[in-house]
Amino acid sequence: MSPVDREPEVLSGGLVNAGAVVRHGDAVERPAPPHAALLHAHLRALRNRGFDGVPVPLGGAAPEHRERLSYIPGEVAVAPHPAWAWTDGALRSVGALLRRMHDAAAAVPVGRAAGWPGDLADPEGATAPGAVVCHNDVCLENVVFRDGRAAALIDFDLAAPGRPVWDVAMTARYWAPMRGRAGLDPAHRLRVLADGYGLGRADRAALPRVVEQATAVCRAFVELRVERGDPAYAAAYEESGRAVWDRHQTWLADHRRDLTAALLAG
Repeated sequence: MSPVDREPEVLSGGLVNAGAVVRHGDAVERPAPPHAALLHAHLRALRNRGFDGVPVPLGGAAPEHRERLSYIPGEVAVAPHPAWAWTDGALRSVGALLRRMHDAAAAVPVGRAAGWPGDLADPEGATAPGAVVCHNDVCLENVVFRDGRAAALIDFDLAAPGRPVWDVAMTARYWAPMRGRAGLDPAHRLRVLADGYGLGRADRAALPRVVEQATAVCRAFVELRVERGDPAYAAAYEESGRAVWDRHQTWLADHRRDLTAALLAG
């Protein structure tokens, strides 16, 4: 059976678009963000600058408020996350992939922050020195692996201009992870991510504080959607709750010095 003749496949993963992302052979159809035209132009620009780790916007008919993108083959570590996703090798490759994307994005004019979503954006935005369009949501479900290495990023709905270190901090929140996971050392994993990325010393010194800043932005993002009655976020918030966010933010502040020391060691 050719890819065109296959039955549509609902792709798993994600929170907001769960059940709404469908593969049709070599194409993926999904809800289009309001800034789809701006985002598609950026994805094409990244590809034109040699970064092939992003989907290609496709033409052709799609229902209203939906978009068509190229399907990227590989493995995605959807929940329950497999053991291989938590290896140092996988994490190092995530850092390297993010760096490749940022290097390509550095050659793409950022322009103004207007038009990009502000939900998880760096508060310093497009005016920050060295700003690029950041992904802002490099969670496990948004990285495609091949042969155990991160090969591509998907779901750029929350992308927006910001400091590269902001994107590293947002990535660290998922992959380190600093909300606690049995058997994983957050300080070690933060160092592995920074090493894979090739993060410079000044940004290493700043990273723990930027993680704290990013965590506060993420908390506000979730709580605003809970206040609006969004059922997906309300259910997730019930599992974590205000007390868990409080403990997490306190832990980050209390361990800032240890995390910084680990990043700067050697």
